[in-house]
Amino acid sequence: MKYSTINIAILALALGVTAAPSHPQNGLRARDCDEDISSSTSSLDLKPQPPKSPPHPQQPKPQRPAPRNYPHQPLPQRRALEATPRPRLRHPRHPRVRQQVRQAETQQQHPLRLLAPLYRALPAPRMVLSLLLLEPPFSLLLKPLLPWLVRRWNGGDSGAVFQIENGGSLSHVIIGPNQIEGVHCQGACTLANVWWSAVCEDAFSIKNQDAGEATKIISGSAFGAMDKVVQHNGTGTVSISDFTVDTFRKLYRSCRNCKTMYERHFIIDGLTATDGKEIAGINSSYGDSATITNSQVSGVTDVCITYTGTDDNSEEPVENGSGNDGTYCIYGSDVVVS
Repeated sequence: MKYSTINIAILALALGVTAAPSHPQNGLRARDCDEDISSSTSSLDLKPQPPKSPPHPQQPKPQRPAPRNYPHQPLPQRRALEATPRPRLRHPRHPRVRQQVRQAETQQQHPLRLLAPLYRALPAPRMVLSLLLLEPPFSLLLKPLLPWLVRRWNGGDSGAVFQIENGGSLSHVIIGPNQIEGVHCQGACTLANVWWSAVCEDAFSIKNQDAGEATKIISGSAFGAMDKVVQHNGTGTVSISDFTVDTFRKLYRSCRNCKTMYERHFIIDGLTATDGKEIAGINSSYGDSATITNSQVSGVTDVCITYTGTDDNSEEPVENGSGNDGTYCIYGSDVVVS
């Protein structure tokens, strides 16, 4: 049987069907009477839906561990990672990274690797007199004249590799050849673990120092000094401990003819000296003193020599004594001379 639209409308009015709100459970249209009936006895037989479980919190994704042997990591991190055994990875193909890695590994394997972080090269090479004289073939011809030439040139601040102000310090440094004067001190300074591989005129010069002040040299060594290792121009005291010197002319020299002369004192303990001419040269005429203890001296002509100094720069001092005199040159049986 077919019904027209008019018939359906009349039938709906006869049955009294009215629009009803949607059912809260499933969104279906329901009658008013169904609102008072429980869902279990509803004519629509609605079934309660189980409560939805709350969504599980998202677990953080495990972070990928940092590469352990990646060459572009900073060197301190690489050293820390290298403490644990691990398979060695290949270097990156970039030539610059490969070069940096090789340099870092070389510094770690070098005996002086502790000094590598503190080592700094000069910004530019400096042409000095010793560079001309000590390079073959000039070294064979002019080397005998070098002491006279450096005395005529008489050094100067321009020939120093390092200049230290009053109260400053210098440590863990290796000063190579081709320099005239290694370190200049403009007051009371401290040197610790400083090495001179080839001294030209002076390794260390105390230019200015007041009375009562002391300059200290703690450990270190000097080799091939054609003139002096330590030149003392100021006043006060120079103290050296645990030092090694080899192939030298003079280890310590109180200025012999400075324009202004002072009383100076030299103290050294734990010296190892080999193949030299003079350990200490002092001016007894100005009250200088040299005290040497606990030292080993081999192949050295004189341990201590006293001079009559002068304040006339054009004159040379006159030697007036040598050896232990108990007043100016002071050392005992703990200084072994062979």
